[in-house]
Parts: sequence; structure tokens; C-alpha cells
Amino acid sequence: MIRSNMSPAQVAAAARKEVGQVRRHALEKHAELVSNCPGAKDRDVLRCSGHFTTAKGLQWIYVIEATQGRVTIYPLLWYPTTKGTRAMQVDAEGPACFYQEHVLDQYLRRYLRHGDLLNALREFHLHNYNKSFHPDTYKGDPDAYVATSIHGYVAGEFDRDRAVVFFRTFYDVMADRKRFGHLRTAIEWQVVWHTARFEHTGRRDTPHIAWGRGYPCTDLAA
Repeated sequence: MIRSNMSPAQVAAAARKEVGQVRRHALEKHAELVSNCPGAKDRDVLRCSGHFTTAKGLQWIYVIEATQGRVTIYPLLWYPTTKGTRAMQVDAEGPACFYQEHVLDQYLRRYLRHGDLLNALREFHLHNYNKSFHPDTYKGDPDAYVATSIHGYVAGEFDRDRAVVFFRTFYDVMADRKRFGHLRTAIEWQVVWHTARFEHTGRRDTPHIAWGRGYPCTDLAA
């Protein structure tokens, strides 16, 4: 169980102990998507999303994506606090991505319909699982990063010691195009970037262009 007083690093550690269950569930439930995966030279993208609760009660939203001969699972842990809802994406490589309550509140107001929080979280993850990360000057922090996604940008800092990217605020794609608009083209390159291979390093030393890549299904036994 995740407690609201746990630090982001503690949440990430707990999440990685349980994430294998999410990956297995996604592969079994979406076997047809896996079998229909586009070929290595085909940039078509097939995706599905769902939710799953692990044996210890951890609650997850996931996206499973098939493209260019690869199937990848993107797990997002979520949990309530007295201030709202928090979420964390964990990946096979690189730091965890932590969304504090303020960030999720800005997003969920877009997607919450008839009080259906699970569907709102699923919509949030579908629009944000595929991100590109960029060093930035956000609030003058030397470790600041901005991540671009379909609906906009999230900004925060990379806590290298704890291997967590702590996202603090959301910027709308239209409202903040003057500040971050030059980063939009990076979204178009995500499919290509994901074919690049990097030498395996610790989470703290993974290059930022390799962050947020989910779990390749070939790594399921890991």
C-alpha cells in the first residue's frame, strides 16, 4: 500500500516491486494487439489502455503500444492523498516521473466526466505517456526539465540523488506556445528516437532523451 507521507523515491521503489504484475496483465489482456504489431519499417501505432490493481493493492493505469516491431508497456501508478491525487510513471530505464497533486488537478479537470476518476486518469495517461524531455531554465533550477506531450508541457526538476523527475506544473499547448512552442516538433520524432539504443547505465545516468520509454515486452522476465 502507498501512504501519502511516503517520499517520491519510496513510492518509486514500491512501484518497481509490483510493476511486473501490471506488465503481465497488459500482455495477456491485449494479446491481439501484440500479435498485430506493425512491422519494423511500419510507423503505424496501435495502442490500448486499461487499469489494474496488484496483489498488494497498488492501483495502476497503463498504456500498451505496438509499433515498428516493438511492443511497449507504460505503467502509471496512482494514489489519493488528502490534497488530491498523485501519480508516478516508472520505466525500465531512467528516473521515475512523479506528478504532484497540483499537476494532476490541472489535467484531470479536462477529463473528469460524471465523477469517473479511473477514466479521467486513463485519458490523462493516454495523452501523456509518450513524452520527450528537454533541459530548461524553469525557475532558474540547473536541473530543470520540460516534457512535451500531446496536450502541452509539464515542468519540474530532476532529483538526481533519488532518480526522480518531480513535475510541479502543467502548461497548456496553446497558452504557452510562445514559451515552449519550439519543442513541439520533438513529439514527431518520438517514434524514431525509440529505435535508438543506449548503453545500459544506472537510472541517474540515463541520458534524458532515453527517459520515459516504458517497458519493452521482451524485458518481461526482468
